[in-house]
Amino acid sequence: MNMNDLQQDPITSAIAGFSGHIFAHPHAAATFRDLMDAISADSLPQIVIITGPTGVGKTTLIQALVDKMVERYLPRIAAETDFVPIVSVDAIPPCATNFSWKDFYIRLLTGQNEPLVNRKLLISRQLTLFPEHPAANPLEQSVTDALRRSAEEYLKRRRTKLLIIDEAHHLLLVTNRQRLENQFESLKILAMKTGTTIVLVGTYRLLDILDQSGQLSRRSQIINFPRYDTRKKSDQGEFRKALAFFELLLSKHIPTSLNQEAAYFYMKSAGCIGILKDWLTRCLEHALREEAQRIDAAFAERYALKNRALVTIVEEACWGEQKLSDVDDLKLRDLLENGVLLSSKEPFGQGTPRRIGKRKPVRDPVGGIRP
Repeated sequence: MNMNDLQQDPITSAIAGFSGHIFAHPHAAATFRDLMDAISADSLPQIVIITGPTGVGKTTLIQALVDKMVERYLPRIAAETDFVPIVSVDAIPPCATNFSWKDFYIRLLTGQNEPLVNRKLLISRQLTLFPEHPAANPLEQSVTDALRRSAEEYLKRRRTKLLIIDEAHHLLLVTNRQRLENQFESLKILAMKTGTTIVLVGTYRLLDILDQSGQLSRRSQIINFPRYDTRKKSDQGEFRKALAFFELLLSKHIPTSLNQEAAYFYMKSAGCIGILKDWLTRCLEHALREEAQRIDAAFAERYALKNRALVTIVEEACWGEQKLSDVDDLKLRDLLENGVLLSSKEPFGQGTPRRIGKRKPVRDPVGGIRP
């Protein structure tokens, strides 16, 4: 089957039409407004962190951001052919144990058609060690350093406004705390050196930044893209509206009944519109191929995620929502007035803080021979 056949296939066309619709539901619209405010302010944060549960629609949100930025800078792009206002790159999980910055910089540069990426080596440092024996295989770190400088130079010369890193939680896939701190420092330096605002997009795992790097937290703004939470009455109504929108789209191809079982569809999507839409896309495809009579809860059950997977998604969402919750003024004031004290063996940021003057728990000697 060639491309023309695929384009004319009614089932393929129906699936593409349904999945191509973007519903600007309230949570998505509010998150997009917050994002545009963050990147449009004069006092830009150097790093914007967009986080939320898996399947909530973060990738769709970022595509809308890219489209908006291209539209905004279109006249300047036409006037300055070397101007690249926005660069997007995925943070790919490592094959080994630690995130690979070398792979990240290569993907960034090759994604922008930067020439001679495989020739960017810092040879001069190694030639000084053995000038009579040129290095045939430069050190791996030298390659990474050269690629980093090339990436910095590219972003500066192209006057890039935004660097979007999708799946950014993969940056945190490292083996120890020191490497984790280095990841944050690398991001901070990249933003400072280039004057580019970095937009990190990922799961709630990105919130580890709040615990690990005070400097990065100070230079960052966190934007949460939340799921719909039926404990909030307003969210109940908005989820029903989203479900009704999808029901209307599906009904153009096959009789559909969703809203009567709104509680079921909420449970099986964990309140995440992205999960709901992917699920209904699968339902539409199978219903058309099987010539089913109707898409309803009973039919959709066959293509829903397993409860075990949904439990994991909801647990991660609850953890992230708890992580985002702020502390009250009393806790902050108490900390400022009384301070904390760590054991001399405990590095900063580890262990349980002790109030100054409070005795460290130790076992007192019991019994023994009296002098």
